[in-house]
Amino acid sequence: MTWGGLWYPLNVRPTIQVVKRVVFVMGTVLFRQLYGFMVAGGLATLFHWFVMAILIGTGLEPTLATVTGSVSGAALNYGLQRQLVFRSAGPHRYTLWRYISACFVAWFCNLVFFYLLHRVLALPVMLSQVVTTGLVAALNYIVYQRLVFHEQTI
Repeated sequence: MTWGGLWYPLNVRPTIQVVKRVVFVMGTVLFRQLYGFMVAGGLATLFHWFVMAILIGTGLEPTLATVTGSVSGAALNYGLQRQLVFRSAGPHRYTLWRYISACFVAWFCNLVFFYLLHRVLALPVMLSQVVTTGLVAALNYIVYQRLVFHEQTI
């Protein structure tokens, strides 16, 4: 059956109440995901910095400390994003490798965005990194939602 130029199965016409409910539910899920994504990412970043500070305090070279901290933060982030934010039911043997690949893509995008903003557009370091972080976070949300944790939810 068609209604308003659109086809609807089972002769069901959407009412205003149904449309409002669907939009409300979709908005609630999106808000929960975005909020959870930011909280999980913030906790993972704090954990990265914590591990880094501890390692530097024990005398480890700062570059090695930040690499170790970032891997620790990424590991925590994987668990939080998978279980709490996107509630993915996909097996780890697939989602983990997609997550690791997404981390490499994010790292490369961070490098490119920062280079373009700081070196090409000559923006200050802090502004360049803040803008870069926002761009990479938005990219990560889309990649996690569509490619990494897209399996049926638990």
